[in-house]
Amino acid sequence: MSTSALDDAPEELLALALAAIHHAVESLRETKGQSLTTFVLIEYADGRKLVRCRADTFEREAEIAREQLRKAGTDCLRYALAHDGYFTVDQERSDAVVVQAWENNGEPGIQLAQRYATVRRKLRLSCEVVGHPAFAGVVEALGSEGE
Repeated sequence: MSTSALDDAPEELLALALAAIHHAVESLRETKGQSLTTFVLIEYADGRKLVRCRADTFEREAEIAREQLRKAGTDCLRYALAHDGYFTVDQERSDAVVVQAWENNGEPGIQLAQRYATVRRKLRLSCEVVGHPAFAGVVEALGSEGE
């Protein structure tokens, strides 16, 4: 991908990444911003499959997610991994949903981040998005990170 990786990304890949962000934000709203289980969203010709990667630690959730992506098979068109994380804008670090998405072709993928905040309104917690999804860079092809 070129320096304009987001502009070069296939529409289908962007749609999958945004669907993963949407699902993650809805999950955070349900838990009032207190919990997001790492998950993968795998797209096949006949639809999408969501796999939650529950574990005792974030690190183990990430391992499970990578295992699920490696097992997706050759009939998988594209896949996304979503997890809770941080994103920095103007030197201010915020909670964020981080989504990495790839075409199933061994090429680098894209990373998007959607900031969110947990706020208290009238003695009740709620989770709200902050801004719009942001391009957070290119990510190595799955399997290229020394796995």
